Amino acid sequence: MTSATTIALARQRDDLIAQIAFERAAIAQNGASLRRLSRMIDKVRDGIQYLKRHPEALLLPVVITVVARPWRLLTVAISGFGLWRMAQIWRRRILS
Repeated sequence: MTSATTIALARQRDDLIAQIAFERAAIAQNGASLRRLSRMIDKVRDGIQYLKRHPEALLLPVVITVVARPWRLLTVAISGFGLWRMAQIWRRRILS
């Protein structure tokens, strides 16, 4: 091999090594964000599993709401029913 070819190959090798280092850093950064997302998904999944094993945990907030603010609950229920009816009317008008 000639000296020029050797120098060109050495430059190409150095460029490839720099590119590999850059790509490794990008992969490490993406992996860190994926690990955070994975931990959050695991926490949500664990919460769902807990509620499946202990459905009575959902009763406490409902009981507190019903006992502490029954009129407020009634108001929210009436408002929700009104919104549902309005959505049904709009849907019928759009579809007809």
